[in-house]
Amino acid sequence: MSNNWDDHRYFLAIARHRSLTAAARALGVSQPTVSRRLEVIEATFNARLFDRTRQGYELTPVGAELFDTVVRVEEDLADANRKIYGMDQQATGTLRVTCTEFFLNGYLDLHIWDFLRLNPGVELSLICTQSPLSITRGDADVAIRFTENPPDTLIGRKLTSVAYGIYAAAGAGGERFYQLDRTDWDWIGIHDESYNRLLFGARFSSIRFKHYVDSMAAMQSMIRAGLGVTLLPCYIADPDPQLRRLDDNLLIDSKFDMWILYHPEMRSSYRMRLLIDHVSQQITSDVDLFTGHRAQHDSVFDHQALSPS
Repeated sequence: MSNNWDDHRYFLAIARHRSLTAAARALGVSQPTVSRRLEVIEATFNARLFDRTRQGYELTPVGAELFDTVVRVEEDLADANRKIYGMDQQATGTLRVTCTEFFLNGYLDLHIWDFLRLNPGVELSLICTQSPLSITRGDADVAIRFTENPPDTLIGRKLTSVAYGIYAAAGAGGERFYQLDRTDWDWIGIHDESYNRLLFGARFSSIRFKHYVDSMAAMQSMIRAGLGVTLLPCYIADPDPQLRRLDDNLLIDSKFDMWILYHPEMRSSYRMRLLIDHVSQQITSDVDLFTGHRAQHDSVFDHQALSPS
């Protein structure tokens, strides 16, 4: 096994992304650099670690064995870092937080900025992604996730259930949808069919999408423009004066539950506890917004007015 941990970083990136280009992007280097590094690594081991296939770079049996070993080493290093990091009892230093971009821009951002103003010694690393980052590997310290099955390796708490409703444009832009039968509505979906199945599920299995977008933010924008209807989370749509619910039937499912999660060995980190308490208290105070029981447009703050255009 190579003694150069940097070699293993390159190996792991290729194995996880199955593409030299994607690995290069994740590592912040050029594709030729990754290709050259792989040649050196395979020469060091005197073995082929990947098969080059049409589907991408697939681990050979030797590569798969190396991958299991290197992942264990990576997690051991992350554990050691967490133990040292968790001893800090000051509200200073780096905090790595991950959540979805839609949740950040639609609700969380102003509360995170308040936390940073209250704790100027904290250096925030914020990662917005739909993909669940691995806290076990040290990709993030705190994760806010929408799930019914949080990983057993993490601890945390369920913050709230999250309700979804069917929304159209407010005013004249959405008036026609109030006059039409539901079967005649123009529905807006996501390009990713697995996400459509997750969001719309069996309850809306018979609908036909007219338009497709690649993000919930784009869905919200199209709804505002009067181009269709879709399901949106109430905490985003109810405070939006450009949207109206089409009916009072809400979709509440445990798969949308919101959790705040972290690694057990980080529980002694003072700055992390401060952040978790700050976020948890705010969301708990807004439970009626998340469960769809707050009157539309009756929000604690006007997020659209306070957010930069």
